[in-house]
Amino acid sequence: MKISDDKNTTTTARLPAWAAGIGGAGGLLAVGYYLLLQGALRAVWDGLLDIRPLSLPVEPTWQPGIIAVTTTGGLIVGLLTRWLGSAGEIAAVVDNIHLDHGRIDIRQTPSMTLTSLASIASGGSAGPEAPLVQIIGSCSSWLGDRLCMDGHIVRTFTFCGMSAALGAFFGAPLGGALFALEIPHRRGIEYYEALLPAIVSSMVGFLVFHSLVGY
Repeated sequence: MKISDDKNTTTTARLPAWAAGIGGAGGLLAVGYYLLLQGALRAVWDGLLDIRPLSLPVEPTWQPGIIAVTTTGGLIVGLLTRWLGSAGEIAAVVDNIHLDHGRIDIRQTPSMTLTSLASIASGGSAGPEAPLVQIIGSCSSWLGDRLCMDGHIVRTFTFCGMSAALGAFFGAPLGGALFALEIPHRRGIEYYEALLPAIVSSMVGFLVFHSLVGY
């Protein structure tokens, strides 16, 4: 048996421990992203504009500050994309899972992090779920590559990261793991060999996130 085979056999046996570690790290990344996002939202809407979106009047009124903020946010997103490259998208994540052994390109993570924060903070309709899935999933893919794991284990690591992101932010560990495994499906049931590690990561991510954030 080759050394690489021994390594992958050992890693498979220790997969629950790796899944728990990925879940813990993913929960911490989710906390960091959440705190940055909340700080940006407060700085823009509470500090700069002194506006509570839910307290806006029902009747349309002229709000030049909102127009300025949303326009500036769009400009910032465009500039960041030009400087840092494409932030990626869920469709690309699905393609990578099928075509690249489940890897999500970590080189897109800086662009995804900054553009998503700028977009959401300035009133963009996107939510934090997709960015977190890509950010934590790409870091998990990178870990699998750094450990020189086989493609199926790298894919499982990626699913663990995606599950940790969804379990942490949605507050539903089982649902987060199942949803993460549903995202890439094109036909029938695929990749459900990663279900148990994904559930472990999702539960640990949930516990870390909610123990630190409080809800």
